[in-house]
Amino acid sequence: MDGQNEKSNKNAFASLDPRKLSLTEQDVDVAPVANTLEDADEALAFLENHPHKTAIAEEGAALLEDPVRLKRLVRKIDFMIVPLLAATYFLQFLDKTTLNYTAVMGLRTDTHLVGQDYSNLSMLFYIGFLVSEFPTQYIAQHIGRISKYLGVNIMIWGLILGCHAACTTYAGLAVKKEEQGRRVSYFYVCNSLTQIFGGCVAYGVSFTHNNFASWRIFYIAIGALTMIVGLMVVIFLPDSVTRAQRFTDAEKVAALLRVKDNQSGTQNRKVKGKQILEALRDMRIWLICLCTLLSSIPNGGISNFSSILLTTFGYTSQQALILFAPSGAVGVVFVLLTGYLSDKWHDRSSVMLICILPTILAAALMIGLDPNGVPQNKAGLLAASYLSGTFGAAFMLLLAWNASNIAGHSKKVTANALTLVSFCVGNIIGAETFRQDQAPGYISGKASILGTLAALCFVVMALRLYNDHLNRVNKRVLDGLDEDQRGELREKMAFADQTDRKNPFFVYTH
Repeated sequence: MDGQNEKSNKNAFASLDPRKLSLTEQDVDVAPVANTLEDADEALAFLENHPHKTAIAEEGAALLEDPVRLKRLVRKIDFMIVPLLAATYFLQFLDKTTLNYTAVMGLRTDTHLVGQDYSNLSMLFYIGFLVSEFPTQYIAQHIGRISKYLGVNIMIWGLILGCHAACTTYAGLAVKKEEQGRRVSYFYVCNSLTQIFGGCVAYGVSFTHNNFASWRIFYIAIGALTMIVGLMVVIFLPDSVTRAQRFTDAEKVAALLRVKDNQSGTQNRKVKGKQILEALRDMRIWLICLCTLLSSIPNGGISNFSSILLTTFGYTSQQALILFAPSGAVGVVFVLLTGYLSDKWHDRSSVMLICILPTILAAALMIGLDPNGVPQNKAGLLAASYLSGTFGAAFMLLLAWNASNIAGHSKKVTANALTLVSFCVGNIIGAETFRQDQAPGYISGKASILGTLAALCFVVMALRLYNDHLNRVNKRVLDGLDEDQRGELREKMAFADQTDRKNPFFVYTH
């Protein structure tokens, strides 16, 4: 009996083990899936090395079959991850846009910013972002303790942000693919909520009258809040499904099996050179980078100059702070609605276009109603300002699109780094398109928003067509296999840490 139990335990997850593949390269045109557990996904090592594999396999499968328990598990995953990541998104965007608020709270005067100094200051944030992007991605992969690394970085950033108050001069300053759109929208909506929160807080702080400037108080308050959230991330956010301490082993198994059909795995700490090279050669990733660049140029301008633009439309500095808040409400509606629609329609690109078009209209209105820095219609310009942020929902979908269309952990890390480098470059360019010598009209900044977003529409459609082409290629590969071969290969590929281009079961969303 003990021998039977041992054999049963040994074979509990054999169908998922890519080392036990009966097919060869001669049978199917894909790379060998894995030779060791180190080559495979972290999830497979957890499943294969568990001392009670049979028991947790049976309990995990039973959990998936029970709709009540499954719903409870999904809710548990959401409650453990979504609030912390939402708070992180909230503060990273608020921290990033503090310069936008403080620009009309006296920072430019107190720190003696002249000419292009403010645009250059906006740019410097993204230069630091750019320099650190590749190192931080590979450090995070290598150490594996992603949540701890993230939390420590958040606390350090909060401390640095608070130190901005001392500046006196310019020199001193686990879900399924079909659920990813909505889940990412839950995080990204916090970017819009920060506009409401930040605008209201900045407006309230602007009424303080003492020797300590209101913008300095704003920096200290936001910096302290950021450090608190960073500590919470370190303590409560799990590094991965397999390391989630508040989950039972059966719940971990159920969570892993539930997302098995994503064919994208969870995590692998081994840096794989072939996956990095594939990422660099993959035209689809470069199209994503181009989309990111084109959407980040408007962001670099709008996120740093929106409050200043409101003052050029004829509103006071204090009015600009509170009038900025409703644009956040517009963003909340667009982000949540687009996340929902993209999952419901199984279509990212079409919904992205719906989000981009209002911002193109907004830029055209800003040019038409304020051609030379002399506002001709304050109400129309205010409406244009509120519409100018809808493209942020398209960028949110671009992140979800990217996440659901890449497999292989080293390839994901490389693609993420390239994407965020494009984000930095775009924001640097965007900040510099707003020229002080063109104030208060800022015609080049407004024209850049119009031109880059129009170009983005064409690149989005090109990416959609290319994804559809790759799906047809994968279908032809699968059509050459019989049913048994397809069944075996699908199971083995799930946690093999293979790239999307090496996995014929991978389905690209469009």
